[in-house]
Amino acid sequence: MRGKAATLHNMADLKAQQGEIEDAIALYNQSLQIYESINDVRGKAATLHNMADLKAQQGEIEDAIALYNQSLQIYESINDVRGKAATLNNMAYLAGKIGDTARELELYLQVADILGQIRDYINLRTVLKNLGVTDESQRIIYFAQAVWLCLRVQIPLTATLETFESMYQSVPQGDEIEALLGAGVVYLCAVRGGEHPQLEELQERGFNILLGAAGAQGIETQEAFDTWYESQQLNNPEYYMPRLYEKLAEIVGDEWLFERF
Repeated sequence: MRGKAATLHNMADLKAQQGEIEDAIALYNQSLQIYESINDVRGKAATLHNMADLKAQQGEIEDAIALYNQSLQIYESINDVRGKAATLNNMAYLAGKIGDTARELELYLQVADILGQIRDYINLRTVLKNLGVTDESQRIIYFAQAVWLCLRVQIPLTATLETFESMYQSVPQGDEIEALLGAGVVYLCAVRGGEHPQLEELQERGFNILLGAAGAQGIETQEAFDTWYESQQLNNPEYYMPRLYEKLAEIVGDEWLFERF
């Protein structure tokens, strides 16, 4: 029976990918009935979660939230922290869709706490960025933590660049950290870029942060830029990388959402 339920579930996944939503939901329901009959709670939770995803796609927000809540209760009962985090994350997104910012923040913070505990730093970076977008008053603090993770973990390079750009756009113009962010992300492109198909574009975007930082200092010519670049030791990663860490730590203070490593 478990095999049949899994087959129905997979068929539903395929229907969903093809955009045949009603057929997908019907198949998920059949799968759900079997999982319930054999008391396969993990299969039931996953099926409820997928059904909720489809309801959300269709704009049936209340039905989606109800299904996510059922899934969440199961994940909590079996201590499946990854399933719980994924469900809370989707619920946070839906809270944002209906304008319930307080609930959205509450849920994202719960997700961040879980991901920090299980050291899922790649997904934690995404949640921190979402928190920064959602909470303007704490934006720079969340973005600073996301940047810190990009420095410490092999976050995909495109996501890393986007994170540095978000941080750059949030800090006061002319602040020292602007140049440090530019130098830092250019350095990461150099050491992690490898055969990345968009490396040239990403390097250019990183260098644009440096140019913006220079412009904020009134630097307009190539000669002035070269002098500034050297005087700020932006050609020396042994200086600017530790300094970037220091600035990030100053910004976050005692509001870290995870244990630094």
